[in-house]
Amino acid sequence: MERVVLITGGSRGIGLAAAQRFAAAGDWVVIVARGEAALSAAIADVGYPERARGVRADVSLVSGCEAAVAAAIDEFGRLDVVFTNAGGYPCAPLGSVTEELWDQTIDTHLKGTFFTVQAAVPYLRSSSGCVITMASDAGVLGMRGGWAAYCAAMGGVLNLTRQLALDLAPDVRVNAVAPGPVSTQTLLADLSGGTYGGFEASADAAAAVAGTLPLRRLAEPGEIARAVEFLADAPSMTGAVLSMDGGSTIALP
Repeated sequence: MERVVLITGGSRGIGLAAAQRFAAAGDWVVIVARGEAALSAAIADVGYPERARGVRADVSLVSGCEAAVAAAIDEFGRLDVVFTNAGGYPCAPLGSVTEELWDQTIDTHLKGTFFTVQAAVPYLRSSSGCVITMASDAGVLGMRGGWAAYCAAMGGVLNLTRQLALDLAPDVRVNAVAPGPVSTQTLLADLSGGTYGGFEASADAAAAVAGTLPLRRLAEPGEIARAVEFLADAPSMTGAVLSMDGGSTIALP
């Protein structure tokens, strides 16, 4: 049966790669992003644009989370998979973290995850659906370079995933995918601009990040998208965290 898949932050990077995989498998994809131009480009890039719909919403706001879910239901009348992928990599030295940066990070990653799932629960129960949350190796590690807000948010997402899995069992499965550094446009732009904490801007900044990992390589968005698709099709898994971090959590660099 064709599924309806809601992907927040679905206009680029891992979210777009996941949208491409689900659409190619014959599912309907609802892509959520803040910008109209980004949504239009993402739908064209899905490869199966007739299977994709765009919703403009800001999931750092409860109203945005509710609007995203409502749009999916208005269009398709059901919801089978929710991938809470929206987020970014804001960082700053501890003494320079502003209330705005803190709120932006926590609201997008942690609040956005919770309230998107909350809004989707009645429909996911009806379909015996599932949730995949976007976590990170930063949820279990401290990171040099000014990542306090991001690490706090990711730690929250990891334990929220476990709690949601418990609260929603047996009707709805909830799992997390937890990458390390991924070769997305956002990360590469941050590296080239010197705004990725702990690394100076340089021509080989991406190689420097990769060099901190046991596997010595950045993951590609499509690799993480395959893991998301796997979790959507794994009926015996709930409350699990699928690490795809290049080995960052098993050893010091």
